[in-house]
Amino acid sequence: MFFSIIIPTYNRVFILKETLLSVISQSFADFEIIVVDDGSTDDTREMVAGLNENNLHYYYKENEERSIARNFGADHATGKYLIFLDSDDKMKPGYLLSVYAFLLGKQFEPKFIFTGYVILNPDQKPLYEYGMEGFFNPSKLFYGNFLGCSSVVVDTTLFKKYYFSAEKGLILFEDWELWLRIIAENKLYCYPAKSIVMINHGNRSVLNYDPTEIRARILLFKNHVLKTSLAVRTSFFHRRTFLMGTYSYSALHIAMTKKNRALAVKHLALSFISCPLIIFKRRFFGIIKHLF
Repeated sequence: MFFSIIIPTYNRVFILKETLLSVISQSFADFEIIVVDDGSTDDTREMVAGLNENNLHYYYKENEERSIARNFGADHATGKYLIFLDSDDKMKPGYLLSVYAFLLGKQFEPKFIFTGYVILNPDQKPLYEYGMEGFFNPSKLFYGNFLGCSSVVVDTTLFKKYYFSAEKGLILFEDWELWLRIIAENKLYCYPAKSIVMINHGNRSVLNYDPTEIRARILLFKNHVLKTSLAVRTSFFHRRTFLMGTYSYSALHIAMTKKNRALAVKHLALSFISCPLIIFKRRFFGIIKHLF
């Protein structure tokens, strides 16, 4: 098996089927899909069974949040490479075949790959896209999680050296935290396919958190990285960039909830104090847009 596509899900039967069909319809055939049902109470099991696909495997487990569900899926995977596809994201046609050709076209098969993505509004109009060629500069990850989760392909053996953190307080930032650990010791290859499609819908998990919960989680993540990342801890520039990034991330998502404007403004101010360069960032204008 070449690819194992791991999809954690929780009560998302209304959107999961489209995600599964985008994988099942891929022209490249050497893959398996592992659906990890993280305690759903809807009809997820019946929907998956109704697809009747031999390479589609369903596992039900008690709810423990998505990091543990992804690790669970990885431990049941047989593929050489893992793709952690979110249950509300999709693959464009030909995605797996193009990534396969990219991997085999290298003299040494890459073990950690970023393939790019497109974000669409619910009306299918493009909102944002991101991808690049060459190698990913690790310092970019100090400002924000540009990789997402669905657009990363990682060698199974390499992933199992790290795993997603099981610390529940890191949920929302678990993939960002993992990429920081992996990229500190491994090169991240870039293949600019931009063939993972994300929809900017109102049911995104980050928008379902209370602003005070977002604040608590960003502070826990910030303190965790400052403690564990040598590159961030020992460099004045990287530390300032990281603080600018975490506070502005928090400000943006709190502003997007429309529930606590004062807290969003406070975190935007903390971002500016950490590094005034935030005013030149695209995220800064996004925050201002959602505040007013």
